[in-house]
Amino acid sequence: MGAERQSPKILNSQNPKIRFIACTVAYDGGPFCGSQRQNNGRTVQGEIENALQGVLQHSTPITLAGRTDAGVHATGQCFRFETDNRIPTERMPRALNAKLDKAIRVLDAREVDESFHPRFSARSRTYRYIIDNSEIASPLLRSIAAPVGGKLNVAAMQRAGESLLGRRDFAAWQSAGSPAKTTVREVKRLEIKRRKSFDLPLIEIEIEADAFLYQMVRNIVGALIWVGQGKLKDNDVRRLTEGLDRTKCPPPAPPQGLSLIEVQY
Repeated sequence: MGAERQSPKILNSQNPKIRFIACTVAYDGGPFCGSQRQNNGRTVQGEIENALQGVLQHSTPITLAGRTDAGVHATGQCFRFETDNRIPTERMPRALNAKLDKAIRVLDAREVDESFHPRFSARSRTYRYIIDNSEIASPLLRSIAAPVGGKLNVAAMQRAGESLLGRRDFAAWQSAGSPAKTTVREVKRLEIKRRKSFDLPLIEIEIEADAFLYQMVRNIVGALIWVGQGKLKDNDVRRLTEGLDRTKCPPPAPPQGLSLIEVQY
């Protein structure tokens, strides 16, 4: 980013001309310490807020649909901000992208009602996890797929995934450090399939839920990989879920294979 601007205008929340704008954003999580603003490094939120200040000529915080960890990507993240600037909404993506790091692209922008909240208005979220199942991991996929060599039993992984469908307590799949008031979530869909990219064997795992706990997807994928490798039986995933004990579960899958692909409203 360029040099910091001096004395930005502060947005007056009582201004009747305030507009509420929601944007869809995609990003490569590799260069960032996560999506949420932190004091110890570059974040997606920090980069977007800096770009907004340059475009709008005032500072304004953004609200994200969800937090993604360091190294985790997004193709369908959503954020909202407030402004009294009259720049046409349809010009907002191009204006922001001109100031953003190329690892972040704003895909669209739309005016929304004041009541719209990217997180609390969401009906569900969908994550995709990509496994590079090559015997020798491809350098082309190193930033967007997790390398897991050796044959994986996808049928067993699918059977294990079926036990996670529905509304249940997912405490076993939540990493420490979460402020969540409840660990009950509803998994609406979990699909596992093989496909090829660049003639390389990939395995994709898509999970849709009403909401997710901290590192829930990576923890679940870590267990499914163990099932595929034969380290766990498919019915062990149900047992671990019912045990509600994170310490008894396999480690999480690496972050680079994970992307937030859609937030449904």
